[in-house]
Amino acid sequence: MKIAPYLVVSFFAALALAERPAAQEAAAAAPSTMLRLKSGAIAFGSILAHDPEGIHFRLLENGGEVPLPWGVLDPTEAEEMRLRYGYVEAEAEELLIDADRLQLADGRELVGRIVNRTDTHLWIKRAEATVPIAKNDVRGAITNVQAPALDIFTKEELYQDKAFELQGRLGAQGRPGAAAHDELAKFSERLFDFAHALEHYQRAAERDPAYDATRLEQAIARCKEKAALQQQVDHLAEIDLRRAQKRYDKAIELMGQFRALYPKSPLLTDLAKLQDRVAKSQERDLREAIISRWHFWTLRLAREAGRKTNFEEVQGYLDEKMGEDIAQKVRADVLTIAPKIEADQVRRLWGARKGGDYHLATYSLGTWLLGEGARAELDQTKEKKEAEPEKGTQSEARKRLEERIKRYIDNQKLTRQQAQQDDKSEDPQAFWEGWNSAGRAQWILAYYAEKAGDFRDLVARFENCRECGGTGARDLLFAGNAGNAQNGANGKVGGGQAGEVLVPCPTCHTIGIVRRVRYR
Repeated sequence: MKIAPYLVVSFFAALALAERPAAQEAAAAAPSTMLRLKSGAIAFGSILAHDPEGIHFRLLENGGEVPLPWGVLDPTEAEEMRLRYGYVEAEAEELLIDADRLQLADGRELVGRIVNRTDTHLWIKRAEATVPIAKNDVRGAITNVQAPALDIFTKEELYQDKAFELQGRLGAQGRPGAAAHDELAKFSERLFDFAHALEHYQRAAERDPAYDATRLEQAIARCKEKAALQQQVDHLAEIDLRRAQKRYDKAIELMGQFRALYPKSPLLTDLAKLQDRVAKSQERDLREAIISRWHFWTLRLAREAGRKTNFEEVQGYLDEKMGEDIAQKVRADVLTIAPKIEADQVRRLWGARKGGDYHLATYSLGTWLLGEGARAELDQTKEKKEAEPEKGTQSEARKRLEERIKRYIDNQKLTRQQAQQDDKSEDPQAFWEGWNSAGRAQWILAYYAEKAGDFRDLVARFENCRECGGTGARDLLFAGNAGNAQNGANGKVGGGQAGEVLVPCPTCHTIGIVRRVRYR
């Protein structure tokens, strides 16, 4: 059959080199082949060489040479050639299965298959072991994810499971039996189990000699070579497993051992590709781990500091040591990912993060410990002059009450020092000692998030005090002997007549608000 010249892709003509006599002679020596491209075009020539990225092709027409990535070729032909030459890409061929992802109380994430549940524990299947996890240690919802099969099951477990699935067809004769063994052989190759792959390719050829004979012959030859190197293949598979487990310290150690044990291995190219994959995964996982563990240790150390009852000591720890403690704790956690990382490198990667989830913290009942700075942003927005309310309306009455409360609050500020000497409720240390540890931990977390400079996108949020509605004082009505309206208007307590009287809010200590912080 003669193929019209216009079917030959012009891509080659554009990239081909000038004709050379030596090239023509070499081309004549190499076997000629017809090459199909992804675009549907066809070209004739010789394959001079191949590598993990593609082939080097010489045009029969003029002897021009051009490198062709696998992606340029017809997908079916490219896949057959890659298998024929032994380029089994782990990235493309990785077998994924459904798995369960659990977030644990210590901040770790566990991916596995839940195989048993009891009243108190979940049993999680991993390739290395099946481990019990206490239900109380699980935080949030358990989610379904896709995970590498070899992370969850051993190679033999996956092979036996697939063989059981195909057992009804594996015993069939003719084409059905050949197809079943072919499917199991391909599955075994994806597991890097070349001994089983070779066995089933051979059985497929025995069941039906006419079944895809050329491809099976190539697959058998390829798997014989790989099976002879099975020990080295298993070594590479263990490196990849350690990568998936985020045990990069072990992966790096195993890569060094491979080079020492097999210095002339034909799989050194595969090792180089795997080394590049490990490096990329290591960088990604390191950045993710630093972000996750930084938030985790900020909260954990805030809780530990919240157990301290000396307010001055806590403030000193926040201003001087907490940041360094967080960096050191995070460094210790990521040593399995980056064995030689130092605290200053951890800080740089933390500072280079982008985006991320927002976190919340609150000063709660301890907002007043911040002093007037607690409501600085809020007061700035209220400095804008408001329109004068119409006389005789509720707006006018409300404004008079606000002015009265303001005079009272101002008066309280002037006498605060004296009041603290007489009333322990105004003493920060006394308040701190009497506050629960959970409240203290949240206060510390909010303070560190705002003041330390480690977090970004800080937004202060305000909520009126529930006791006084945001005024900072309570307006009480007495039947007698507690005060009078005039004294109340002047911000004083005392007198013997019945009437209204203002008293400082015991909850917010005249601050009037609860300050919260959003950050990431």
